[in-house]
Amino acid sequence: MRIIGGAYRGRKLISPANKGIRPTSDRMRETIFNILSHSGTGLEGARVLDVFAGSGAMGLEALSRGAAHVTFFDKDRSSLQLVKKNIALIGAGDKSKVKPVTAPTFPRAQAPYDFIFLDPPFDLNIIGDCLDRLYDNGYLADDCMIVAEYAPATLVTFPDYVEVIKEKTYGDARFSFLKRIS
Repeated sequence: MRIIGGAYRGRKLISPANKGIRPTSDRMRETIFNILSHSGTGLEGARVLDVFAGSGAMGLEALSRGAAHVTFFDKDRSSLQLVKKNIALIGAGDKSKVKPVTAPTFPRAQAPYDFIFLDPPFDLNIIGDCLDRLYDNGYLADDCMIVAEYAPATLVTFPDYVEVIKEKTYGDARFSFLKRIS
């Protein structure tokens, strides 16, 4: 597992030892960030939230591509330690924060986020609940972009305050690209 593009391109990340953690593959991350860059929404200077961070690869890729700050949420202690190690590997401690958070119970946001990566375990169908709680607690900036990853067989109903921009299925994962409607 490595950073695909940007300032930290080519840097290797530590992969999770826990078989329950399913990191987004290098190829899928490259596709996701290509779609985001072609959608006209750049990461330069953005505030990013990586929910269910796992290894932290999505948020670290965003930092590499110009995000100003990334906050990583996960409830699993080993995941939080792994994210901290990967942050240290690329030297991004001053641009990141790691918080133990059990979704969909989110604390009130100190400031809204421009991008949110939402990748819950596939056996939990909580994307809608997570979006509602994030919205209610002030996490979604105007025009916030959200990338939700879930099992293709999962029926997800998105709230009416987001618009589905694009959907893609890659192997055993489906990605929905959403934008907050102001």
